[in-house]
Amino acid sequence: MKKSLSIFALVLAMTPLAAQETPDSSVQAVAVANKPPTVLITGSSRGIGFELTKRYVAKGWRVIATCRTPSRADDLRGLARQHANVVIEEMDVTDHAEIEKLAAKYRETPIDVLINNAGIFGDRRLQTFDVLDYETFTRVMAVNVYGPLKVSQAFVDSVAASDQRKIVTITSGLGSMTLTEQRGDYYFYRISKAGVNIIGRTLAADLRDRDILIGLFNPGVVNTDFAKGTTYRGRILEPEEAVDGGSILIDDGMNRFRDELRPVVGSFLDDFAENRFKDIAGMIH
Repeated sequence: MKKSLSIFALVLAMTPLAAQETPDSSVQAVAVANKPPTVLITGSSRGIGFELTKRYVAKGWRVIATCRTPSRADDLRGLARQHANVVIEEMDVTDHAEIEKLAAKYRETPIDVLINNAGIFGDRRLQTFDVLDYETFTRVMAVNVYGPLKVSQAFVDSVAASDQRKIVTITSGLGSMTLTEQRGDYYFYRISKAGVNIIGRTLAADLRDRDILIGLFNPGVVNTDFAKGTTYRGRILEPEEAVDGGSILIDDGMNRFRDELRPVVGSFLDDFAENRFKDIAGMIH
C-alpha cells in the first residue's frame, strides 16, 4: 500500500532546526504529526449523513458537516455543541456559487475523505412511465448527479493535499443495469444513480495521476426518507447498522485498492476486512 509522506516530510524538514527549538516548539511539531484526519460530508443533517458524522466525530476526526439549512438541523447543531471537532457549514449541492465559496474557505485545509452523501429520491408517483414529471427529473439530477460532480471538482485540490486522498459517493443498487432488468419504475432516481456511477468511474481515471482513490458504495435500503418513498418490502437497515459497515469500508477496505487506484465499488454490507461479501445485490454493474 502506497503510504503518503506529506506530514512526515513536514516534520523532517523541521529537523535541522531541532537544536534551536524550545521544548514547546517540539511539542508543536509532534502535534502537527499527530493532527487528526479531516472528513467533509454533504447532507450531514439526517439519515446516513448524520450517522456518518457521529461516527467520525467519535473517532476523533475533524468533521466538516455540510447541509442545506443548518438553522433547521437541530440534531447536528446539538452534536456540534457537544464536540469541538465538528464544524457545520451551509452548502446546498445545487448551488454552485455556494460550493465554490466553501471550497475557497477550505483551500488550505487537506481533506482526507470527501463523502458525497447528499441525495434525494424524488416523488415516486412522478417518475413512473405513466407519469413523468420533468421538473422532478431536473431536481433529482441536480442533487444526485450535478451536485457530487461539482463538489468533487471544487474540493479536489484539498483532497489531493491530504494523506488519505479519498472521494466517496453514496450510490444505490437502483442504478444497477442488471437489477433494473428485474424491475422497472423509479425512472429519475435510477437514471441519476447510474449517472453518478459513471461519474465515479470517470473520476477514478482522471484523478489516478493525483493518487486519489474513488469509492462508490451502496448502503442498502436504509430507514430514511428514501425508504419511505419506495414500495420496497424487504429488509430495511437502520442508519447505525448501515454505517457500521460503511465506515469500515471507507477507512480500511478502500486501502486495499490503493496501489491499483481503480474505483472501489461495493455495498456497506460487504466485509472487506474478512474477504466476506454478505450481500452483493447492490453491486454496480
